[in-house]
Amino acid sequence: MNKITQIFATLALLSAQAYADDRQGHQQKKHPCRGQDLDGDYVMYQAAVNKPELNHTGRCEVNVTNGVLAGVCAFDPNVSGNPNFQGEVYGTASINSNCSVDMEIRFHPNPNAPDFAVISSFDLQLTPDKQGFVGKFSNQFGVYGLSNGARYSVNLPHTPAD
Repeated sequence: MNKITQIFATLALLSAQAYADDRQGHQQKKHPCRGQDLDGDYVMYQAAVNKPELNHTGRCEVNVTNGVLAGVCAFDPNVSGNPNFQGEVYGTASINSNCSVDMEIRFHPNPNAPDFAVISSFDLQLTPDKQGFVGKFSNQFGVYGLSNGARYSVNLPHTPAD
C-alpha cells in the first residue's frame, strides 16, 4: 500500500508541476511586455569591466515615461581620487514583447563644452515580475560593462544618487 501511495503522490506532483508550467507559459504568451510595463522609477548601478583605470562605477535614479528617460547619475571618483560626473541624464527606452529593453542614456560631463555628450547604449532584460533588470552597456569610447536596476518608489525613503 505504501508503494502505491508513493506512486500516486509522485504522479500527482508531476501533474501539478506540468499544469503550473503550462499555466506559466500560457500567462507569458498571453501577456507579452508592452510599453507601459517599462514606465516607472528605477535605481540603476553600472560598473565598467574593461577600463579599470577609469573606475567607471555609478548609481543612477531615472524615470521612464512613454519611452522618455530622465534622471540623475553619480559616478564614483576615479582611481586618482578625482571626482567623476554627477548630474542630470536623459535619453530613451523601449521594450520589446520578449521583455528585453533597449535604452540610451546621455549626459554632458563638461559644462564648458555643452555640445559634447557621452552616449551609453544599454541592452537589458526585465525580470519576469517586471520589477528589475540586468544587462550590459557600452559607450562611444569603447567602455563597456554591466548594469542592473530595480524599481523604487519616490514616495518611500531611499538613498539619493550622490
